[in-house]
This record gives sequence, C-alpha cells and structure tokens, in this order.
Amino acid sequence: MVTVEQNITKNLSTRVPVQVNLTSSSVPVSMEWFRIVKLFLYVTIFIVSAVGNSIVCAIILRRKKMKTVTNYFILNLAIADLALTCICIPFDIPVQEMNYVWPYGGFMCKILYPLQTLALFASIYTLTAVSLTRYWAIVKPLRVQLSISKTKFVILIIWLGSLVPIVPYVNSLELKKNECDERWKSNNMRSTYTVCLFVFQYVLPLSIIATAYTGIAMEMRKRETARSEHCPVRQLQVQETRKVVKMLLVVTIVFALCVLPNNIMWLWLDFGQADKKITYFYELLAFCQIVTFANSAANPICYTALNENYRREFKRFFMGLFCKNKSARMFFRLNTFTTSTRPSTKSIARTDENANGMRNGNSSLPMI
Repeated sequence: MVTVEQNITKNLSTRVPVQVNLTSSSVPVSMEWFRIVKLFLYVTIFIVSAVGNSIVCAIILRRKKMKTVTNYFILNLAIADLALTCICIPFDIPVQEMNYVWPYGGFMCKILYPLQTLALFASIYTLTAVSLTRYWAIVKPLRVQLSISKTKFVILIIWLGSLVPIVPYVNSLELKKNECDERWKSNNMRSTYTVCLFVFQYVLPLSIIATAYTGIAMEMRKRETARSEHCPVRQLQVQETRKVVKMLLVVTIVFALCVLPNNIMWLWLDFGQADKKITYFYELLAFCQIVTFANSAANPICYTALNENYRREFKRFFMGLFCKNKSARMFFRLNTFTTSTRPSTKSIARTDENANGMRNGNSSLPMI
C-alpha cells in the first residue's frame, strides 16, 4: 500500500502539475471531501476551457475581420490554454486515481509534464508580445508596426523559445518502477531550476508587461489632457483604444494572479521546508495547481465580458449552433448588422493599430 510519505516524495518530482494522492487508504477519511471538490473543479475547468478556447479559435479563424495582429496573439493564447487543459487534466487524473502508477510509458513520461510547462511559457510570452505590440502602436505610432506575417513569425519564435527552458526538465524525468519522477543530480540543481522558472516564467515577462502598460497609460493620459472638445473623432479613438488595452491588461493580471501561488509554494518548498511546517501543505499545493489551470478557463470569459466584438461573435456562434429556426437566425444577423453599422467608435474612429495598418498597406479595420 502506498504511504503518504511515499506520495510526498513522488510528488516532489512532478513540477507541472503537482498533485496529491487522496485515494490511498492511508489518507484520513475527513479529506475525502477535498478529492470530490478537486475532481469537480477539474471537470468544470476542463469543460469551460475546452469549449471557450475552441470557440475563440473558431471565431478568429473563420471571421476575416477578426484576423488582426492582436487577435492572432489571442488565438495563440487560446491554443496554449487548450494545450494546457487537454494535456493536463485528462492524463493526470487517471495517474492520481491509480496511486501514481504511470500507465503511459517512457516516452510520455519525457514529454507530458514538459509540454505543460511549455504551454505556460508560451502563454506568458504571448502576453508579453501583445503588450509590446500595443505599446509600439500607441506610443510610437509613426514607426513601422507589426504586420500579420511578422506576427505569425513572432508566434513561431515564442514556441521555439519556450522549448529552451524545458530541456533540463526533460532530461531529469525518468520512468522507473512504473513511476515518472524527476531525478536531479542534487537538490541544489532542482532548487536552481525552480528559481529559473520563477524568474523567466513570471518575474521577467511581467516586468516587461508592466513597463509597457505603464508607458501606454502615460501616453493615454497625455492624449486625454491634450484632446480638444472640437475633435470627437480623436476622443472616440482614444476611448476605443482604452477598451482594448483594458481587456489585455485584465487578461494579464488574471494570469499573474493564477500562476503566482504555485510559484510561491514551490519556492517555499525548496527553500523553506514548508512541507515540514504545515500539515496540509500538499493539499494546499494541489489547490494552487487548480488555480493555475483555472487561468485557461478564465481567458475566454474575459474576452466576452470585456470586448463587444467577442460577445457578438459568441452570440452568433451559439445562435448558429442551437437555433434551428432560419427566420430567427436571419433576425439575429440583421440585428447584429444594424448594431455594428450604427455610428460608433468602430465606424467613426480608427485605433492606433488601425491607422498604422493602413499606413503599411492594410486597409482592413481590426475588430479590437
């Protein structure tokens, strides 16, 4: 029978995700509620993330007017969220329920957990890229802006660059006695890797993002101060730009809040021996992992809550999916067309990204 101490030792090896076995008979019956709540949260996160991010991908890929620089980065973020959701939850829950016996073979041991770390790196550096893109579009509008083709190249670089930090992780994973564990040469190497993950996956990119959005906020404040009452077009342009920046900023803050607890717990474990000071440390660590995964489900909610275009496209998607009445679908499309063509910030004013897109030969109006 697997003991709690054996599970703790084994759980030190799985960096993303780290789970605690609550099915062993050695676990107190009073903790069974945690297992039930954990499974419920996993199922909820999986459904919301898989459905929401899939719809985001479909909307951007199918709607020509949604294919803008910012939306391509959002598409990449949705793909990273789908990868994290689909790789993590379906494969990890069976391992937990089987007392951490690894059923997937040596090859999957080498790639499953590193792919999850890869997805997190791709997510945060996608957010970094989009913040820098908005910075250049708003603060430096006269300079050459990122085109769609260059955006795709940047996305490719993000994924290739995200492979670098997982190489040591791949090398440390081994399958022995039906257990997939990290096997570092020393505890110092593991602690060093934990610090590197925290710096390059959290501190560095978020510092860049904070600097970019601070510059954007300062520029927006200048425009608010300098704008004239006789220039409504400029006012509407500033308002539209502010909405886009707000959505992107909220998505970034949600990511930072969801990922931070897990990083703190790992640092505390490696440098503060937290497992010896807190009785239910590993249950708390498991909950922090759930919060990390919840970020993937939160992003589609942020898009629809904070952006009118995504709300309209989500409504259009579900109307086409569930509404069998052709006249009802036609009414919705007519209503959407009327709403989108009334005089507004989207029909009167161009955003900074829009202006630069036209300057570079792209006259299509971006949705956000």
